[in-house]
Amino acid sequence: MPTIRVTVLRDDEPVSGHRVVLGISGAGGMTSHELTDSNGAAEFEVEDGQEGDVFVDGSNEGHWGSYSATDITVNL
Repeated sequence: MPTIRVTVLRDDEPVSGHRVVLGISGAGGMTSHELTDSNGAAEFEVEDGQEGDVFVDGSNEGHWGSYSATDITVNL
């Protein structure tokens, strides 16, 4: 299972406490939310071949795919 790591930054510095959710394309729905840690990171285990959108505090911040980038950086 791939791990998707989302890092949230503000002014190029990691920020904690932001709510991150992965939307999964097709009938996959959404993951449970994770809060960013002191390194600005939230991690999710996904199935091979899944893809979808990254949501931070309810805003769509981009696309993810387990066959492409598994480390995603979001700049607020």
